[in-house]
Amino acid sequence: MKHLRTVAAGVLFLQVAYVAIAEILFAVFLVDTSEIDHTDPPAAGGAFRIAAEVAVLGVLLFAASVLALPKKFERLARPVKRTLFAIVALLEAAIIVGVLMNIARQAFGPDEMLNVVMIILCGAAAYASVAEVLGRGGPTVRAER
Repeated sequence: MKHLRTVAAGVLFLQVAYVAIAEILFAVFLVDTSEIDHTDPPAAGGAFRIAAEVAVLGVLLFAASVLALPKKFERLARPVKRTLFAIVALLEAAIIVGVLMNIARQAFGPDEMLNVVMIILCGAAAYASVAEVLGRGGPTVRAER
């Protein structure tokens, strides 16, 4: 189970890095023409999207840290860990469903191989998260009598 925790932590770190790098590249290289096209004031939806994205990235980063450094976070309350990993499991399941929907809409090609790899990696992260929720993720400590 230790190797699965390591793989899951790596997957979560990679997901956070991917989104962060993509957002930086879009901000730097994508020309924003929305002010030219629309004269209406910006909607609050943009701020909500950014706040939701930061929250999701924060949860993924914290969960990856807990998986990668279990000794450092062993004093973290069990309900907090369970809630954290339940959220991560739901996020990974949502990613898997999105990828499956993407595969269903497209003709078969090289992108499908990347989608299959993404499903496998997200499945590993979801499985490790569910194991953490159920209390089977880390080393067990037996009470001495």
